[in-house]
Amino acid sequence: MQGQSIKTQVYEGILKDILDGVYQANEIINEKNLIDKYQVSKTPVREALVQLCGEGVLNNIPRFGYQLSLITPGEIVETIEFRKIIEVGALERCFDKISEAQLNELRELNEEAAKIIECQDIRAHWDQNQKFHKALCGFCGNRYLQKSLNDSLRLCTLIANQYFIKVWENKEDSDYDHFKLVKAIEDGDFERAKEILVYDIELMKNKIL
Repeated sequence: MQGQSIKTQVYEGILKDILDGVYQANEIINEKNLIDKYQVSKTPVREALVQLCGEGVLNNIPRFGYQLSLITPGEIVETIEFRKIIEVGALERCFDKISEAQLNELRELNEEAAKIIECQDIRAHWDQNQKFHKALCGFCGNRYLQKSLNDSLRLCTLIANQYFIKVWENKEDSDYDHFKLVKAIEDGDFERAKEILVYDIELMKNKIL
């Protein structure tokens, strides 16, 4: 965390605890406990909490504290459907224009993912997963699609804990499909790439519902 602001350090710490399942859905998270935990003043704690509320990760309950935003099965289904529309559309838009440099970017992300394959750190795996999907979507050059994907990925953060636990219980590699997807792009096979991307996006829903 060296070089990060105190607010960013608190934000990262709270988000890691959320992904690690430290907080339950109905548990109250209050500022005083966080101030004591991180040994900082009220301002960076409040700023971190406000950011998490703005991202839809937490809800502010006046005079009580903060709670994890609840995401219903229906919202999970809708979010995954929305992601498919965004990401498949972005892939179709840019598929024939993906450069070797962009392919190398995806390969490097896959290499980074391979380095943490044995590490059961939910935050590390979720960050790596998001980087890959954001990079691939970003190749289309449409900032509105990118923003929409960012918003839906933030919502998926609330269920990432359940997803990775299920994956690891079954001794699976959560990023294996990313390697297959890059291979399909290299081969110029859009239909195969689309099939893999849809399967990869739907995996989160299929694992927890």
